[in-house]
Amino acid sequence: MAHPPETRHKLRTAYIGGLSLEIAAAQAGVPYATARRWFTDAKGNGDDWDKFRAASLIVAGGGIEQAMARIVAAGLMRCEALLEVLGTMEDPEAQVKAVATLGDTVSKLKSAGAKLMPEADRLGVAMDVLKRLQLFIQTNYPQHGGAFAEVLLPFGDEIARAYG
Repeated sequence: MAHPPETRHKLRTAYIGGLSLEIAAAQAGVPYATARRWFTDAKGNGDDWDKFRAASLIVAGGGIEQAMARIVAAGLMRCEALLEVLGTMEDPEAQVKAVATLGDTVSKLKSAGAKLMPEADRLGVAMDVLKRLQLFIQTNYPQHGGAFAEVLLPFGDEIARAYG
């Protein structure tokens, strides 16, 4: 079935606005396969929707931190939508694909965050190390818990200054 040019434009606008291609396709009323084909064809013709999407996110918010927050929010919305769909699926193969897509989305969000905000990523790693050290001391050397707690707060401030 042929779609009017307005439908393709609606899909493109929704995707560039931050929706996943799957959700934008549903909103435009076209099958995902059609949306994927239009996306690929446009890129082949020099209309890279992903570049426009990235630029619009930065311009719309006026800063990389706000753009990153919108990217994470869009990714989280996609994850939530996938989880909802996953609960209704009966086909095991479709479930596996949905879980793989979910894992891929989380991985891409983490990677994007590390690239766009390396300081926040480094701070996250540092804080994770502190939490692991606390658990290690609590489990293996509980007699040193008081001394660790006494040092932890001021050292946490030092970590935040160094990485935050």
